[in-house]
Amino acid sequence: MLNITYFGHTSFLLESEETSVLLNPGIWDGSPTVPDDVEVRVIIITNRMDDAVGNATTIAENSRAWILGNEETIEKVKEQGGKPWLLHVLEPDKPYEIPGLRVTAHPLSRRDPDTGERIENLGLYIEMGKMRVAYVGDTVIRGPFGQFETDILMVPIGGDEVFAVKDAVSLCIDSQAKLGIAMRWKSDEQTVKFKKYVDQFAQGCTPLVMEPGQTVTAEWAAGYEFRFSVS
Repeated sequence: MLNITYFGHTSFLLESEETSVLLNPGIWDGSPTVPDDVEVRVIIITNRMDDAVGNATTIAENSRAWILGNEETIEKVKEQGGKPWLLHVLEPDKPYEIPGLRVTAHPLSRRDPDTGERIENLGLYIEMGKMRVAYVGDTVIRGPFGQFETDILMVPIGGDEVFAVKDAVSLCIDSQAKLGIAMRWKSDEQTVKFKKYVDQFAQGCTPLVMEPGQTVTAEWAAGYEFRFSVS
């Protein structure tokens, strides 16, 4: 069983019986999306931008959590005072494993909104709580994620710096996701279209648009039936 709590934008907390993972505790409009005192075992940051790194250093110090990311991200966390013994560079396509968690990072890219520069953004394939979760971060590039069989896909929608709605839906189809969770949308129109098109074209996939503070619980009932509930 896996619990996924949404904090807003691209920030999620994944919790199983064995461990917990916080994804991209970013800062948006000058405010962190995740409280400093959240308890977590591992923090994974997909790129070096503030909307991904956020207050990860403070959260890690308070909860003694590991911080994982690419080299640029880890260097930025060090500059912010991150403890070196809590930092780990994710090597591309090389699994990182601890009890209850296996994560493989795949290099994608995103655009720096200020300079237009292309920087590395990691897409994550996470195995925990008997679930296979794909989280592609902030990107318009799908990389290998359309080729992986996925139980839960967490995908940005909205165009410009991230996937257009139709491309997010296409990824839901190709990854054979059972649950497609939208993130980083800019308007209600985009979420309405995402839910409508997933329902129409992504057979076997349920679209989900979460509100901050909501938690979705997913499990394989009797080992073969995918079930989820939202609270």
